[in-house]
Amino acid sequence: MALLPVLSPDFSLPYAVSTLVPDHFSVARATTWDRLLWLVRERPATAVIIDGVAMTHAPPPEERVAQLRRRFPSLGCIFVSQRATDRVTLLRLGRAAVSTLELVPVDDLAGETRRAVSRVTASGTHARVVRAVGSRLPRAERGVLRAALDGALLGWRADELSARAGWTRAHLSVRLRGRGLPSAGHLLLWARLLHAGRWLTDPGRSAESVSRQLGYANGGVFRRALRNYVQATPTEVRERGGLEFVLGRFLDVCSLGDSVRLERSVA
Repeated sequence: MALLPVLSPDFSLPYAVSTLVPDHFSVARATTWDRLLWLVRERPATAVIIDGVAMTHAPPPEERVAQLRRRFPSLGCIFVSQRATDRVTLLRLGRAAVSTLELVPVDDLAGETRRAVSRVTASGTHARVVRAVGSRLPRAERGVLRAALDGALLGWRADELSARAGWTRAHLSVRLRGRGLPSAGHLLLWARLLHAGRWLTDPGRSAESVSRQLGYANGGVFRRALRNYVQATPTEVRERGGLEFVLGRFLDVCSLGDSVRLERSVA
């Protein structure tokens, strides 16, 4: 379950957001900028929502958003403009070179929040992995893959993934192997590493912080998992493209690597 931190001075906006976003998002409130940065660095955050009311002090909102983007380029950002938000601030935010920034008026929160979250997370781990292999999997197995990507952030074990799928662990693993996917337990491990590949490319994160985000006992266990499954260190994962590199390894394990690379070269 991905975390969606909401920076706001009161409870009303986080509560409203929690009723509007899809179920696989968990909303957490931050009352200060430093707390927001901590949640992004230490928890499985894929996007943030910033209340315009919380950005009335220096530095200006556009500078803070740009700073956030530089430190965490994988992070989507939604800015909720209040009635008191001045037009100059909105204009500067609109001109900020942040491709994953969405502006949502507070008066249209109910109509725009879900769509905005969908847009800023369209290039996230879930979307990119499912796009890469989804067309080659039946609907049921595609759902299991999505569930594994969620479960990896919740510390699920194979039995929990199997229960979500509605099968026994043994039957689920047979079905997954029949489609070229790893068994239930190994699929969850791969899901964690796919998230890691995405986050390791952010300058604001370290191997230690990513290991904590994913629930590893310590950085050594995390590095060992990377070495055993993708044959690379955290630094090498970062240098070789992050998620794209780990996803390539995963596709090769699933015997899908060549066909996917061929499609990309033709495109």
